Amino acid sequence: MGHRSEAAPGVVTKCFSIIAGRFLLSSSRFMALFDREYYRDEAPPPRLRASDRMMVTNLVILNVAIYVIDIFLGRQHWLMASLSLSSADFASPWLWWKFLTYGFAHMPYPMLEHVFWNMLGLWMFGRDVELLYGRRELLTFYLVTLVFGSLVWALRYQLSGPQGPPQVLLGASGAVTAVVLLFVFHYPKRTILLMFVLPVPAWVMGVLIIGGDLMQMWSEQRTVAFDVHLAGAAFAIAYYRFGWNLSGWLRGLRGIGGSVGQWSPKPRLKVHEPDADEIEEDEEADRLLIKVRDQGMSSLTAKERRVLEAYSRRMRQKHQSN
Repeated sequence: MGHRSEAAPGVVTKCFSIIAGRFLLSSSRFMALFDREYYRDEAPPPRLRASDRMMVTNLVILNVAIYVIDIFLGRQHWLMASLSLSSADFASPWLWWKFLTYGFAHMPYPMLEHVFWNMLGLWMFGRDVELLYGRRELLTFYLVTLVFGSLVWALRYQLSGPQGPPQVLLGASGAVTAVVLLFVFHYPKRTILLMFVLPVPAWVMGVLIIGGDLMQMWSEQRTVAFDVHLAGAAFAIAYYRFGWNLSGWLRGLRGIGGSVGQWSPKPRLKVHEPDADEIEEDEEADRLLIKVRDQGMSSLTAKERRVLEAYSRRMRQKHQSN
């Protein structure tokens, strides 16, 4: 079987295991929510959308479904083995698709904690990140981070020289780490609960994740791919710092005639052309603001409040950049 190195419950799991929940602090600061003319006589009828389910939820469902299917396929765990990435696959280009699929494989049953903590962390923190970036960008970020983490892992293995039997990589922890850190960067003062009791700002969790992975990287434990966690953290830092737009880059690649400038960071000042996700978010904000006007803030669900908070932050950021 070889040595199994998993992008697994290392420090990420330990952090998630002590997080009981988050204070979803209700905010009364909707400063930018009324910057446009929402108070019109005739409100457009709300339209049903097929995208009511968040992309984060879809990712969680997909990972859990793969895990359950693998259980029913028998004790050989053929599906997990097929999706996992081996250190020997680097020399086999026809197997390079595994540089992505390993992120949808987890330690097989009965080791449920691997998939459980990864999906719990993604669901808890990924929803707020998706509200900021949109469905398409969140999915692109997640998938690109999976590939980046596996490339770093494979290159590290090749440069350090093969030692013993081939190693195996599986698990979404690298991408989940990146999503969690994006949450921390955007909401460093958001309160979370440690040990089910201790309220601390989110930046403390970010320090625990990065610092813990750095310390354990040099430990004798080699069953957890801490380098993949750190690769995800590094990618999240660069993504946030330089304001990358991965889905925009991919759209530029589809039209090969696009300029090379598609691969450069977004300039501070440019003509803004909203994408489909942003248009949908604006329309949803319109509908919710009309609901607030007619029925009051108490009529909003928790999900609707998060939508308005995300929209308010985006409007403030837009006005500050102008």
